[in-house]
Amino acid sequence: MRGGIKTHLAGNVLRVNLSGFHYDFAGIQLSQLSTICGGPCQVTTNAGHAKVDGVELETVVNPGPNTRFDASASWLNARYTNFFPTPAVSFAGRKLDRSPEWTVTAGITQTVPLASGANIQASARTRLSDSYYLSALGTLNQFRQPSFTKTDLSLTYNAAGERWYLQGFVRNLENSLVVSGASSGAYSGVTLQDPRTYGVRTGFRF
Repeated sequence: MRGGIKTHLAGNVLRVNLSGFHYDFAGIQLSQLSTICGGPCQVTTNAGHAKVDGVELETVVNPGPNTRFDASASWLNARYTNFFPTPAVSFAGRKLDRSPEWTVTAGITQTVPLASGANIQASARTRLSDSYYLSALGTLNQFRQPSFTKTDLSLTYNAAGERWYLQGFVRNLENSLVVSGASSGAYSGVTLQDPRTYGVRTGFRF
């Protein structure tokens, strides 16, 4: 179930969207490394039922033809309602994997037109994520990923008619250490998101 409102104000200078949702899930599946097959293998477990409630707010501001601000915030309550990894252990009430309670993003894009018909575009975007959990079914517990921020920057030259572009970029400016997957037991390990990356790229449009 989902509902919301969308508004366009001041001649589309300001746009505000607000939505809320509630979902009931049955038969959620989780994957984990296990030795049940005689060696390391990926095993999928039926995680029973879960409920997810949330609210999302999005805003876009265009104060001028070459400037764009956008921001969003979301609140999420995603939890298991019926999940027994083993007959003696219940995960009911625990958070679903990778479901931070709060997430906030903000960005700005500024375009500078040039006399040749080309333009230069500068963009900055940051994301704040609340802490979240990752299930480790091998030891029947959950790992906690602390809250973090990740900021991306780019500077792009777009040729006249946008026939080609040249861009310099930085991703994850803070070099935040973010775990996206974890397992425990005989074959324990973690999966990490990309660290700070930077580079230059170009492309042609046909």
